[in-house]
Amino acid sequence: MTAVRSFRCPRCDARFGLEEQHFGCPRCAAEVGVDLEVEYDGRVAPSRTVAEGAPRGLWRWADSLPVPASAAVSLGEGATPLVALARLGAEIGLADLRGKNESVEPTWSFKDRLATVAISWAKTRGIGGVATSSSGNAGAAAAAYAAKAGLPCVVFTTRAFPGTMQRFMRSYGAMVVATPTAPDRWVLNRAVAGEWGWMAISNVVDPPVGSHPIAIEGCKTIAYEIAEDLGWSAPDAVVIPVAYGDALSGIARGFSEMLAAGLVRKIPRLIAVEAYPTLSRALAENAEAPVRVDASGSRAYSVATPRGTWQALRAVRSSKGTAVAVSDEEALAAQRDLREREGLLLELSSAMPLAAVRRLVASGDLSRSDSVVLLLTSSGLKDLEVTDAGGELPLAEPRLDDLRRVLKESYGFAA
Repeated sequence: MTAVRSFRCPRCDARFGLEEQHFGCPRCAAEVGVDLEVEYDGRVAPSRTVAEGAPRGLWRWADSLPVPASAAVSLGEGATPLVALARLGAEIGLADLRGKNESVEPTWSFKDRLATVAISWAKTRGIGGVATSSSGNAGAAAAAYAAKAGLPCVVFTTRAFPGTMQRFMRSYGAMVVATPTAPDRWVLNRAVAGEWGWMAISNVVDPPVGSHPIAIEGCKTIAYEIAEDLGWSAPDAVVIPVAYGDALSGIARGFSEMLAAGLVRKIPRLIAVEAYPTLSRALAENAEAPVRVDASGSRAYSVATPRGTWQALRAVRSSKGTAVAVSDEEALAAQRDLREREGLLLELSSAMPLAAVRRLVASGDLSRSDSVVLLLTSSGLKDLEVTDAGGELPLAEPRLDDLRRVLKESYGFAA
């Protein structure tokens, strides 16, 4: 582990101490919301030669994280598979299409990477509890790791999110509380952090800046694992579903560290996929900050935010990437193709990168010779009540002729 020196604003370069609560850069807040970044005492990069016999997983990269492996609160996260998507790649016209499958994490989403680092930090620093605002995935991850650490956890949500997610978050023993509106969650989260001294893992301000900088360090390991699995090289593009862009900014940081250390030769194009065109419009208008859009109703509730973050926009721009807003119809078609053609049952937001890639290849923004990795962020078991339109199961009498009838009528299959 390399010691953490301070929190730094990537926009104005101001430094802030580790003992205080920070909700974005106070110096930049009047102009634009900017999340802080972790600053270490020395240069940080993953090692190509991990200690012999070290188990695969996120904490294998502890030398590049703010907490030593010996103090990790872990459930076995990380080391997720990089899966070849050969059938869909061939249909789209990409020779090398892969998916980084985060749906196999302990609570079935990439949010486990943020939670393990954040709660390990809280535990080692004697912080009395953790709080987060969530539609489901981040809340469940925080609840699970807090349970492992023996720390109290409060999750702020709304009753508008699916019942499956509400029950999922409560199942780990967290104190899950609904507020009248989504921004009200941030008010209470900030108050708990300020008055009780608990660690606020998620965004707590409006305009949003994203999660705690310590938590985002966990997302760097996605980049490390992709590069290692590709023989210490970077793909041409990584396509990432975004709300506030924690995974996007973390992946950008990971590839930047590896480039500086000479472990990879380039940073891939980072492509943000959104439910509403907050980053897309900012790019089109050459705006410094994401544009707030008037939109609602997306079924991809995990990423359905009307405004992105400064650091997500910066990551896209600095990598010469782009942003694509995907409709529910496109996402649902991609979700169906991933499960029926590649055997991957993914949350609707996780399927959005495939829809974006289809469009980018068709427009020529992605070359057919590009190597492309989709970040598949979460399991589809979590939102079946939102996306499953299968209806009641067909009934067959215990006769083969009736089975043939049912298969023909319901599935178009002739035996």
